[in-house]
Amino acid sequence: MRLFISILCLPIFLYAYTLDELIELSHKNRVVESASHLLISKEKAYESTKSSYLPNIEVGATYQNVYEETAMLAENSFKIQASLKYTIYDGGKKESLYSQLKSDIDSSKLNIQAIKNTLSLDISRFYFEYLSLNSDKEATNQEIKQLEAEHARLQLFYETGSVTKDELDKIDSRLKNANVLLYEIELESQKILHALEYYTTQKIDIINEGSSVKLIDEEEKFLRADIQVLQRDAVSVMYEAKSKKSENLPSIYFDNTLSYSDYYFDNKMLESDYLVDTQNIAMLNISWNIFDFGTTTKNYESKFEEYLSKKSTFEYEKHKADVEYRLAKKSLEISKLKVDAAKATFDAAASTYELVKFKYQNGTIDNVAYLEALSEKYDAKRGYERAVWDMEIKKAEVIYYSGKDIKEFL
Repeated sequence: MRLFISILCLPIFLYAYTLDELIELSHKNRVVESASHLLISKEKAYESTKSSYLPNIEVGATYQNVYEETAMLAENSFKIQASLKYTIYDGGKKESLYSQLKSDIDSSKLNIQAIKNTLSLDISRFYFEYLSLNSDKEATNQEIKQLEAEHARLQLFYETGSVTKDELDKIDSRLKNANVLLYEIELESQKILHALEYYTTQKIDIINEGSSVKLIDEEEKFLRADIQVLQRDAVSVMYEAKSKKSENLPSIYFDNTLSYSDYYFDNKMLESDYLVDTQNIAMLNISWNIFDFGTTTKNYESKFEEYLSKKSTFEYEKHKADVEYRLAKKSLEISKLKVDAAKATFDAAASTYELVKFKYQNGTIDNVAYLEALSEKYDAKRGYERAVWDMEIKKAEVIYYSGKDIKEFL
């Protein structure tokens, strides 16, 4: 009794996930979390760099004891001071560094979006492939039921001697092959559920049907986020190169130090009026790297070549992305034609099967023709259902290659 109650309650704890929910879960996985931490790290680095260019105030204290007093050195002395330091101009390095860090932040944000877009596409492929396998499973189960019914019918005729053993064996062979196919379909379904568990970090037992991709005929195309990441990375290196080049320009620093000192002479005769208790020293420093054997220039040229390399990679991947988008659109157009063709094939196979079945049951044709018609009917049914779900995958791919997130089109 307890076992029966447990079986009845089991489905209550199994949750069926929609495509939108699966994508939402995947967008919270460890890969996205890792990329988010990297973004925060770069934002902190930017704030730290900005703070380093603000006026810097340092406070210090010094106690000094000398072995032999002089007019300028008391046996014991104490000094406290406060310094204000500020970089007025550093050859433009600050602006280049700010721009580089901002570009790194933009790159990290785009990288997160690129990861999410890729996850959305992968999850969509898994989802519709699973539904396709479910359709295969349903069609195969229907085929098995018909084969089992036909096998049972022929078994009765075989026992009365109306049919031969080979006719019964043919049905039995088809039935066993159909069962093997069913096991193979179930295995592929389990593989997808395990893959989804890896992507979502959740155990997935049931997938809910009903989700579809709503695609407008003419979708506006954007530059994909992963391609924009390459663009921002190239820009970042360009600013880094400018930062290296700025080291050849003069730098101007301001330094102001206010100090207070106390002097404790053991020999009061050595005390001097030249010693000042309170002093303020302001300095304006100019530094210019005139000659460094070409080190700075070579550093700049090295980074500039790296920028050109990344720029070339970006332009190559941008062109490739454009080709992929056009191919995705073409694939979608073909998939629509496949659906229509598969539907016509299925309708024809179903009509043919009904006619062959009628003739077979009336003894005008043998079971070879009947089994062939039965196989063609369910092969066509599986082909049609697969074409329908494959078209949903193609729609998802068009959205991905157009630079948008599939989640917005569910």
